[in-house]
Amino acid sequence: MNKSIAASAWSGMIAMMFMFGAIISWQIFPPPSPSLPMAEWAAHFTENRTGVFVGSVLMCIGSSLFFPFFGGFYGCLKVAEGKHTPLTYGMMMIVPFGFLPLFLVMICFVTAAYRPEMSTEMTAALADAGMFLLVIPGFIGLAQWVVTGIIILRDVNPQPIFPRWLGYANIWVGILAAPGSFIPFFKTGPFAWNGVFAFWVPVFTFGMLLTAVLWAMLRAAKHPAMQQDQS
Repeated sequence: MNKSIAASAWSGMIAMMFMFGAIISWQIFPPPSPSLPMAEWAAHFTENRTGVFVGSVLMCIGSSLFFPFFGGFYGCLKVAEGKHTPLTYGMMMIVPFGFLPLFLVMICFVTAAYRPEMSTEMTAALADAGMFLLVIPGFIGLAQWVVTGIIILRDVNPQPIFPRWLGYANIWVGILAAPGSFIPFFKTGPFAWNGVFAFWVPVFTFGMLLTAVLWAMLRAAKHPAMQQDQS
């Protein structure tokens, strides 16, 4: 077994736990309505300061643990793509750009809660920015998962590194993530930041996909090509 790939997979599983804990601690699961009165939305952060701070630390730890996970995932994709790996290198550039908003979410929420004497308008604006950053990178997800799906489907190995169904799953999750980018146009309905298409469908499909990828990476750690690559 390629122990580095296996360790990377477990890193991703731990990261998911930390990030889910952050969202629970922030008390934004389920997310509040964008049409919530400004004073009530601002009070959500000033009255839950400790939860916001704890959640931000959890998010920082969780998102950091995703980097070793994606490092292992890159290793698998590179072997799948073969000698020349432009798509894998493309994905390597997309992922850090996609995770940057998570750090900015943390900063926005912490800043909103840090000074309770701050004006309601400023607190609400920072909280809005945090929610936008959390949901709006839908097209980044589209690019990331579609590219990943293509790599998996075009695997050059006689015995593929990942099962083909995982490639199709990546593409579909990427497509389903795209509606999140349209949230600035809506305060109610399925495309608002708490809507079915902008939030719930992407969150649950993303969670299921990551679980599938973790399983597939543990399986890939035993693949003969990964052992050869390790030596």
